[in-house]
Amino acid sequence: MTDPASTEPAITPASSATQIRPEELPPVEPPSAGYIVQLFLIPALIVAAVIGVWALFGKLADSDTDWQQLVSELGSANEHRRWRAALGLAHVLKNEQLPADESGVPLSEQPAVANALTDLFKESLASNSTLEDDIKHQDFLARTLGSLRVDEVVVPVLIMAMEADQNIEVRKSSMMSLAMIAGHHFEEQAAAQNGTTLPQNRATGSNSVMSLRQPLSQPTLSDPAVSEKLRLAAQDEDPIIRHLAAYVLALVSGDEAIEALKLLLSDRDEKARANAVIGLARNGLTDGIPVLTKFLADGLAESKPAVSAADASNDAVKKSANDARRSEQTVILSNCIRAAGDLWGSLTDEQRQELTPLLQQLSEKHSSVEVRQEALTVINRLAKSGE
Repeated sequence: MTDPASTEPAITPASSATQIRPEELPPVEPPSAGYIVQLFLIPALIVAAVIGVWALFGKLADSDTDWQQLVSELGSANEHRRWRAALGLAHVLKNEQLPADESGVPLSEQPAVANALTDLFKESLASNSTLEDDIKHQDFLARTLGSLRVDEVVVPVLIMAMEADQNIEVRKSSMMSLAMIAGHHFEEQAAAQNGTTLPQNRATGSNSVMSLRQPLSQPTLSDPAVSEKLRLAAQDEDPIIRHLAAYVLALVSGDEAIEALKLLLSDRDEKARANAVIGLARNGLTDGIPVLTKFLADGLAESKPAVSAADASNDAVKKSANDARRSEQTVILSNCIRAAGDLWGSLTDEQRQELTPLLQQLSEKHSSVEVRQEALTVINRLAKSGE
């Protein structure tokens, strides 16, 4: 018989748990400083940055003095300050709905803004610097001036920047800014001729730019130096300058511009000829129809290679060049098709008979969806109008 005093009691799970000693529990460590920073400080900085950006643009929109500081900082020797100011000013100028002061006059129409920017541009051009940062600065200013509506201040400086001894990128940007300014007036005149209202948000200079019924008696840019400078640009050695000149000439209009466009119809550069054709059509003239017809016929053939095998060092180069060629042809053909449709009522029966099968074949056979759709749109519109 077993002695009760010598018998050990049974151990239950509950009693086992109560016997775990405190020193056997896992240690509890306080959070590190890095963890606290990660948890609280970094999100706080992100939120603060978002609020700062929001406050900056809110201030740009509401204040009538910020632009003065921005223009001042454009001349800063500190590159980062200069580009921050440049981007801020571009933001303000692009938002045409925001007045600069209580008078409600937008910044783009304020002479003080135009004078400040053009003075900086003239100073930069006079430096004759070839440093990359300075060229970027000039290019930005040239493009920004196109947003201004103070022609008497802006146009003379843009003409100065078109000189042959200026950097090619600055020349191109200056010409495109002239196109923006001239295009603004061109569309107003076109709307008046056609008895329509120009939408507030219409994109001037786009492929859908309105057309005139006939060329303007006076150019859209009254400065006589404009026509002379564009005439010289139309004879420039660089084909890029020539085809940009054709584009701007169309939007300037007037007798001298039209004569220059007619000369460009025989230019050796394809894009210069195309812009001359489209430019004449935008002015309601059919002088470019023979060249336009040839563009459509060549577009159907689609057999002209962009580069020869000898010119291309490998397949990648050839593919890139041919892709660029096809893209250019698509734009040229689409614009020519649109121009043909716009001028259809002014064409002779012979011209219509020559263009009709070309438009039909382009709508059915061309490899570009954009070209086929443009041709079909013109065909349907002409059929609907009974022309």
